[in-house]
Amino acid sequence: MIAVMLGLIAAVCWGGADVLARHTGRALGAQGTLLAMTAAGMVGLGLWIVLFEHRLPGWPSLWTIGTALLANTAMLMFYEAMRRGPVSLVSPLVGAYPAWLVLINLLQGLWPGWLVLAAMILTMIGMTLVAHHAPHEDEAEATAIPPRRGLVTALAVVSSLVFALTLLVGQQAAIRDGETTMLWWGRVVGILTMALVVISTPRPKNPSPGKVAIACSQGLLDTIGLCALYAAGRGLDGALATVASSAFGVVTIVLARLLYGERITTGQAVGIAAVTGGVVALAGLG
Repeated sequence: MIAVMLGLIAAVCWGGADVLARHTGRALGAQGTLLAMTAAGMVGLGLWIVLFEHRLPGWPSLWTIGTALLANTAMLMFYEAMRRGPVSLVSPLVGAYPAWLVLINLLQGLWPGWLVLAAMILTMIGMTLVAHHAPHEDEAEATAIPPRRGLVTALAVVSSLVFALTLLVGQQAAIRDGETTMLWWGRVVGILTMALVVISTPRPKNPSPGKVAIACSQGLLDTIGLCALYAAGRGLDGALATVASSAFGVVTIVLARLLYGERITTGQAVGIAAVTGGVVALAGLG
């Protein structure tokens, strides 16, 4: 029961951070938002390591650096998609990343079993429904950024794939460096990478301190979610927490409906249910 509660805490934290990306992304840009998030996350994870693990982060391996670069690429595309399109389109597509892991295993000749394959197919069908039945441009929320469903869908799908690759590389990094050290250095690399991106690209002239504070809160929510998930431990408790945390996409969509009044079409509702069911099944079967 405690493991499930920790997983639900992670889902609420991640869902809250994701839905805030619509607000901060349009004010600070995807790059600025991610820069503030990674800075806050680095501080939060650093405190976790010092206060609860009673040590300092070790030096990273190349696997950790690679994981960090992949993670920041995925997050940058994710927040750019959230900035441009409806949450109800972006969140389910990005949250379907476990299906890519199954597909990658298939390409490597690893047979996952019929149940896992069925869950992957269900997830892919759900992704197709979510993208196909997203509100058209004239039905979308009026913003300064003209919505382009094709671009938003592409950003979300590629982000989902890169997230899956991040997990594969991150598994090797965690073995060599430890999970919290890997995540902390991921924030450090993220700060350096996003700082270069922010400097070299157009950005808001006078970003509001309030918007920066909200972006930092996203980083803290992300960190709290990660800490809650790792606090559940490994084995059965870790698996239960992972299954519960996979509900973050549903949390994001519900919050977007409540905060932004986003309309969810019937076809999207069916697709969201399929993606959610498929992802939960993949987490449980995996």
